[in-house]
Amino acid sequence: LQEEPASKRGHDIPVVVHDRTLGDATHVIALDCEYVGGGTDGSDDLLARVSIVNEVWCSPLVQSFLFSLMTVILGLPFDVVQMEVAKILKDRIVVGHALNNDFRVLNFHHNSKLTRDTARCHLLRKMANCNGVPSLKKLARAVLGIDIQQGEHDSIIDARVALRLYLAVKKKWECDIKRFRR
Repeated sequence: LQEEPASKRGHDIPVVVHDRTLGDATHVIALDCEYVGGGTDGSDDLLARVSIVNEVWCSPLVQSFLFSLMTVILGLPFDVVQMEVAKILKDRIVVGHALNNDFRVLNFHHNSKLTRDTARCHLLRKMANCNGVPSLKKLARAVLGIDIQQGEHDSIIDARVALRLYLAVKKKWECDIKRFRR
């Protein structure tokens, strides 16, 4: 992270520029978005933060790639964030929990063949002894034995947990996908 000089900004609000380099991005990445209520009545979901992690970035000691979209502070317009995210996701398997919500708030469509949604995975539902759609918190507890979301949600943690869930059942999940797509 680096702060842009005030002379370039033209105002005194600090602007943080996140390092957007992917380094050795893997074929499988995890995504989670946080959003806030917008519009006159707060009913519109507006993107607040996007976190993208992969197996390399999954360590708690390693900062994940993320955008915090707060245009007043960061000066990152939605379309710029959307374009950067699209570049990263292109041709990669995207893992997440209830990804339809993340894609909706990003106004983005990803190839369903490259989407792995932990909320919809029957293997994980079975492991969590859940007939309906399990929460990420429930899956994390039942499958990984960890407690998350004790207070506010953290998109980095949620993305990491979704990735760990996927990796826990990856072999069987991918075999099932190949078998059902024949």
